[in-house]
Formats: sequence, structure tokens, C-alpha cells
Amino acid sequence: MIHTEANRLISKEVELVENRILEVRRQELKNYTSLALTAIRHEYANNGEETPQAREAVRQILHNLNYGQDGYFFAYDRAGTNLVNAPNPDLLGQNLWYKRDDQGRFFLQELMKRAVDGGGYYTFKWPKPSTGMDTLKLGYATFLPDWGWMIGTGSYLDDIKQEISVLNKDMRATARHTEITFLIMSLLIIGITALSIAALHFNEHKLADEKLKALTQRIIDVQEEERKRVSNDLHDGLNQLLVSIRHRLELAVEQISKPAVAQPLMEKSLAILDTSIADVRRISKALHPSALANIGLSEAIRELGQDFEDSTLIKTNVIATRVDYLLPEAAKIALFRITQEALTNVVRHTDAKRLQIFLCIEERTKGKKTITLSIEDDGTSFTDPSSLTTDSGLGLRNMVERVESHGGALTFAKGELGGLKITIKIPQA
Repeated sequence: MIHTEANRLISKEVELVENRILEVRRQELKNYTSLALTAIRHEYANNGEETPQAREAVRQILHNLNYGQDGYFFAYDRAGTNLVNAPNPDLLGQNLWYKRDDQGRFFLQELMKRAVDGGGYYTFKWPKPSTGMDTLKLGYATFLPDWGWMIGTGSYLDDIKQEISVLNKDMRATARHTEITFLIMSLLIIGITALSIAALHFNEHKLADEKLKALTQRIIDVQEEERKRVSNDLHDGLNQLLVSIRHRLELAVEQISKPAVAQPLMEKSLAILDTSIADVRRISKALHPSALANIGLSEAIRELGQDFEDSTLIKTNVIATRVDYLLPEAAKIALFRITQEALTNVVRHTDAKRLQIFLCIEERTKGKKTITLSIEDDGTSFTDPSSLTTDSGLGLRNMVERVESHGGALTFAKGELGGLKITIKIPQA
């Protein structure tokens, strides 16, 4: 683009310079002709009579007038006969009216026409005195009406062409130098930009690797915590119950001959078995929410809320709209797990007495819908919800990552109950 634009500007500038030089030459020719007319005025103004003496005097004056190396005057009568031509006396008396130039034009007739019209310019080729070669010439002529003479002069244009050629060459050399400078600067900028992008990508990859390592470590930590929790539940709950059942059954076997003693032991063992079965169900539900496939997300959250109220005595109100048809299985599991984590956080970190869970559908533009889940309590532990970030705990990080993996967003705010309000929005799949 720079090369094309530079060539266009150079051509335009060269054309303007050439036109200015030609305009100066035209004005010079006009001025020289005015000087010649002034020089012959005395002879020509003598009542306008073309006497042999006046005619010869004017011819002699024009013959002697010259300027520069190749500047001279010429004169022709109305029929085209040469009257004055100092560099080439052989033309004197010759009629050039039908002489053609190299382009086949009657140049003398064209020049005469302009002279008769009050004076004008015409470009044609004519031998240059200093070289003897046909050279492009700019001629100017005017007319002496009383005598029927055309007198004029001309300027050879080869020097202008040379000046323009040198100017054009110099300007293009300057433009090429500028283009090379721009090219070097552009390459330098491209190189610096490429290095900067490479450095940025390297840093991003390094940061991504660090985040991946941190995420991997968090996954390992979560797995270990989950294994530890399951192990504790099995050891402290189910294992203890099974050991207790075994002891009672051993006693019952020993006292089988005494029904009054054996029967209470058997009944107690049955009660402990019922508790063990409930614990197994609780652990299984915590490992995988099978209720989602059986009764759907809305009913599963209602059941989760009821279980939470029964186990913690925190009044829990659940309002859940049926949303299963709008979400894939992974998104439903994510919302269920987030609800579990939020309820666990309420027990661990707040002194709440009331809890509200809302699951609803929000209409959006272009027919798209958004599933909104909000969980809020009346606890006072979090005075500034905006201070909560993903660095506040592993549970919050897991919640945020689960939501973002489905194109959603999670926010913290102060709820209407006075405690913390967690809002999750996930777009329709």
C-alpha cells in the first residue's frame, strides 16, 4: 500500500512540477515575444506600411535577437514563407505551409491559426541548433495584422524532460529508502509483537499448567476427604452397629433356652439392623444421588430439604419447579451437589434457624430460559457476603467450578431473611 500510494503521489507531484515549469516557460516565451515587438515597434508603427526598408529593418532586428544557447525568433508571412530564421538561413524564402511534423500535422498552419487568434502556443518537433537533432519544442507566435506576418519564438523541452527525469528518479529513490525504512520498522515491530505474544502464550501456558496442577491437587484432596468421610461413616457408624448386633446375637444364642432373655436381645438387634440399613442408604445417597433418576431434581431437592430439617431441626422451606426437561443429567447433578454443599455450610458456619430453597425457571430473550436456584438463611455469620471468594474455601471453589462448567454463574448476596443468599443461574441446554 505504501509503495502504490508513494508511486501515485510521485507521479502526481512530477506532473505538477512539470506543469509549473511549462507554465514558467510559456510566460518566458510570451515575455520574449513582447520584447521583440517592442524592438520592432518603431519600424512597424510607421503607419503600418510594409516598405522594403521597414521590412528589412524588422527582419534584421529579429535575426539579431537571441537569448540563451538555442533561443531565437522566426517570422513567416501569411502564405507560410519563411522570413526570419537565424540558425538556419537555408530556410529563408522557403514555403513551409504544407510541411508536416513527425506526427503528420501541418505544424505551421496550427501555429499560424493560434497567432491570428491573438497569440498562442503549439508544441512540435524542430531541429535544435546546438545538436542538429529533432527535439520537442514549445512555440509561441503572435500576428502583425498590418503586414500579415507571424513572428514568434520557442523553447526546446528536452532539458525539462531531463530535469523531470532526474527529479522523478530522486523522488523514487527517496520513496524506496522510506519504504525500506518502513519495512525494517514493520519487521521489527512484527518481531517484537511475535516475541511478546510468544512470551504471553508461554506465561499463559505456565499459568494454565499451574492452575491444572492446583486443580489436580484439589481433586486429589477432595477424593481423599471423601474417602476419609466414607471411612469414618463406615467405621464409626455402620461398623459399630454391626459389632453391636453381633454381640447381642451371641448373647441371644447363649440365652436361646431362655426366651424371656433372648427375645429382647433379638428385638434390639433388629432395631440396630434397621439403623444400619438407614446408614447404608444415607452413605449411598451421599456417594451418588440416585433420587435424581428416580424422582427428578425438584423432588430430590425437596427430599434433601426435608432430611436436612429432620436432622438439624432448622426450619427448611423448599419451593421447586419441575426443571428436569431443561437440563442435562450433569447439570442436574451439579445443582444437587451445590445444594448439598450449601446445606452443609449452613450447619458448619452459621447459627441459622430458618432456611429457604427456591428452584424456578426464568424466561429470557429469543425463547431461551434460565434455571435459577437460590438458597438463603437467617444466620449472622457472614456480615459481608461480597467478601466471599473462591479462595474462601474448597467447598466454594467446587460450587463455582461446577456452575461455570455448565455456562452458569454463582453470586453471593445478603438475603431477605438477613443471612447469606447464594444464587445460581444456569442457561437452558
